[in-house]
Amino acid sequence: MTTKPTYQTWIRMNKLFIFLGISLLLLLVTLFPIPVYLRLLSGMLALPFLYIAFILSYSTYQFAAFGGSYQSKIHDVIVSKVDDGSGIILDIGTGSGSLIIKLAKRFPHSSLTGIDFWGQNWEYSKGQCEQNAEIEGVSDRIHFLKASASKLPFPDAEFDIVVSCLTFHEVKDSRNKTDVMKEALRVIKPGGTFVFMDLFLDENTFGKKTELVADLTMHGVVELKEYKLTDILPLPKILWNKKVLGNAMVLSGKKAK
Repeated sequence: MTTKPTYQTWIRMNKLFIFLGISLLLLLVTLFPIPVYLRLLSGMLALPFLYIAFILSYSTYQFAAFGGSYQSKIHDVIVSKVDDGSGIILDIGTGSGSLIIKLAKRFPHSSLTGIDFWGQNWEYSKGQCEQNAEIEGVSDRIHFLKASASKLPFPDAEFDIVVSCLTFHEVKDSRNKTDVMKEALRVIKPGGTFVFMDLFLDENTFGKKTELVADLTMHGVVELKEYKLTDILPLPKILWNKKVLGNAMVLSGKKAK
């Protein structure tokens, strides 16, 4: 077994390589002995793919531990919003386990469950989470389970705390992302708390923020607090991009008793 945990970034490397490969292929075409207008066209077509590849590459560097470590810093922000983590905690979209392991280490008397779909499009796995938890010395308090965030395999009011980071917008088996959030609220005990971080300012995904907040309030959320990520954590300018974290927001609150 390795002696260091392995935490993947949110950037899918296969996606990065696809855009990089297409851009390099189009640039290679410009070297072929073909009409000039075709070489110019190929070069112009390469530009957006190069731009996306650059954004993905730079974001990967900034999220990774060998770079800016901003993925870990964002998880630290979420942990800091958990007032009392001594109860039963659920992490929705646990990825490679970074957030849930931070919570387990911060709150040594907690019992935790991490769920993720761990689909083939992602470079995460349940086994990787279990290995990371064992390396970090918290495997005895964390249970990992494969499940969809849209259909949580838990009864109502099961958890004291529910957290989630950049997961709701990725759920493919529910078009209405607010419904996925309501499913997360369903499993919180009355008086329990939540901390969600996602692209809540993206109206194409979550609708207008005022309507989202009103919907959650009608669903029994009280003491709702909103934090735009760029206001509470200084980020490199490129990460402000709307396709990266420009629409990111932290929502925290309680479920009414």
